[in-house]
Amino acid sequence: MNITDTLLIEFLTEELPPINLLKNIGEAFANGLSNEIKSCLSHDSQVQVIASPRRFGCLISNVARNEETTVINKKGPAVATALTDGVPNKALSGFMRSCGITDIKELTQLDGYFYAQQQLVGKSLVELICLAIPNALKKLPIAKSMRWGNNEFSFVRPVHNILVMHGNHLINLQAKIFDLPSTNFTYGHRILSPQPIVIDNANNYFNLLQSNGYVIADFTKRKQNILKQLQDNATLLSLKLNYSDNLLDEVTAITEYPVVMTGEFAKDFLEVPQECLILSMEKNQKYFALLDSHNKLTNKFLLVANINSTNPNIVVQGNERVLSARLADAKFFYDFDRKNNLAHFTEKLAKVVYHNKIGSQLERIARLQNIAGQIGKLLAVPNELAEHTAYLMKADLATEMVGEFPELQGIVGKYYALYQNEKPEVANAIEQHYYPRFSNDDIPSDNLSVCVALADKLETIFGIWGIGLLPTGDKDPFGLRRMALGIVRILLNHNLNLIQLLELTKLSFVDINLAHNTLDEVYVFILQRLVNYLIDNDNYQFETKIIHSICATSPQYFNHIPSLAVTLQNFAGNSNNQLLIAANKRIENIIKKNTDTSKSNCEINPHLFSEMAEKQLYNAIIGSQDAIANYSKNHEWQQYFAQLEQFNSLVSSFFDNVMVMDNNPAIQANRIALVSLLYKIMNHNCKLSELNI
Repeated sequence: MNITDTLLIEFLTEELPPINLLKNIGEAFANGLSNEIKSCLSHDSQVQVIASPRRFGCLISNVARNEETTVINKKGPAVATALTDGVPNKALSGFMRSCGITDIKELTQLDGYFYAQQQLVGKSLVELICLAIPNALKKLPIAKSMRWGNNEFSFVRPVHNILVMHGNHLINLQAKIFDLPSTNFTYGHRILSPQPIVIDNANNYFNLLQSNGYVIADFTKRKQNILKQLQDNATLLSLKLNYSDNLLDEVTAITEYPVVMTGEFAKDFLEVPQECLILSMEKNQKYFALLDSHNKLTNKFLLVANINSTNPNIVVQGNERVLSARLADAKFFYDFDRKNNLAHFTEKLAKVVYHNKIGSQLERIARLQNIAGQIGKLLAVPNELAEHTAYLMKADLATEMVGEFPELQGIVGKYYALYQNEKPEVANAIEQHYYPRFSNDDIPSDNLSVCVALADKLETIFGIWGIGLLPTGDKDPFGLRRMALGIVRILLNHNLNLIQLLELTKLSFVDINLAHNTLDEVYVFILQRLVNYLIDNDNYQFETKIIHSICATSPQYFNHIPSLAVTLQNFAGNSNNQLLIAANKRIENIIKKNTDTSKSNCEINPHLFSEMAEKQLYNAIIGSQDAIANYSKNHEWQQYFAQLEQFNSLVSSFFDNVMVMDNNPAIQANRIALVSLLYKIMNHNCKLSELNI
């Protein structure tokens, strides 16, 4: 009987680096180990990851003590050549000896060959574990590791103990790992539980470690525990918890026994913009800010201690002193910066090199002013207002506050603009010219913000691309993919022509040598981001072929595409339209084969039509092309596709009754011109042949 039980492996280490690495190490080891011993796992085996500041590993349920024994048929010599006068020859005799068989009757014959049935006894879990642990360790995602002592293994931090158990049995490793033997004990919290904790059974590991060792070893449960404590404390204070998942992960990675406490700081600090204070709390101290019902920062905060102190007031007071010093720095930067206006900081950017091939930041700002002013004309934004905003929008890059907290660029500029009595729309645009900053972020909320946001993104992509610094693989140091996606999202909401925007961007690069094909390549680059965005975005649910069909026409405006895609998807899904879609591909092939002649561009002569089907098709095209053009222009897609649907029977009849490639060159050219005209009006907004998949 093959006994199953819970397998436990835990490495006790020095404190591990918190950011991302801790959780990744735990998950990577668990996945690697379970893959190595999968022959001992059952269909309902569950893997729990162990990951805390001083330990990593995994606990796997329903792990068999041995691999299952399997039966195989081992192939031997051919029957025709293995016997001499009915007696096994040398080849067959050797095969039988290798299989431990003495009587030929124990062999079976199949397809002209001898076979020997053999049992393969499975390896023990101990054998597998001794190989699996080293293999899983070697695959851990560690950029920099270290060695210590005489062991052959390396790791990010020294390892002090290895706990390996199957149920209530200690698994003795055949060779030491990290120069350590395996044990049946571990250690808990460094301060609260310094004595070894014996694990009597792997199933009791998490409970024993939490009750006796003051350690919540499961990363996910520890994270949930912290979040609940934070929310409960905020509720008691009648305040709102402000947190990000990244901050919560980071705090989870630096605590083993989390205890949430409440602190406060002097109200005078609230004069500083709350974004500055919140960032200082989160980035420097890993504290959680608390907001009032109007989402305004209060002077209270929550901290997560790694100890259940007998005198929590001392812990809180110590953290309050440290935070006050941090916030005093932020207030100093804020007060110091406000001694000068934004124009002063913009001028300082003359000494900051943007890129040696395209000039300083101040030279870049001159380009941004020009681009923003030109876009302003398209959006009815006064030229002077657009250029003034563009002149100030990068000023905060030279401030002390952004120097300390780069994440606040744009946000700090908005506050300083309001302080020096700039118009609210100018201050708003200074912040929003970075929008959208990440996936699902807001897009600029008004036309002035759109002007400067597009100017910033277009100038960046055009300039960086033009000097040859293209994104490659996963490397995109200038964030061109993010910039392109930002342009896509803005243009999906505004009636602006991308080619026109790229052309006016190109004109701003005076006396700068950019690659001659930059405009075309940047257009294709942005169009590909549009394709990816519309296909991958769960809000749209468009089929891939629908988006490819639309983008194959190289659209210059994007704002009509979502509504077009919805209607096109319905059109393509209608079985009545499949003949028209297939015929479209046929027409496309005819046109391609005649591109070297002028047949597809010649003037149609109705007098050359001899078949009723071609006359009817021609009359339908002439009678509806104005309506189709108007529906297309006004984005009235239901009516547009209703007009196309009328060609279903006409096109079917045409190809059933008309030979396009007639022997008469004039008739042939006339018919090619006819189907070319049909192709043009049918494929102005989408390439229907892309739907023929």
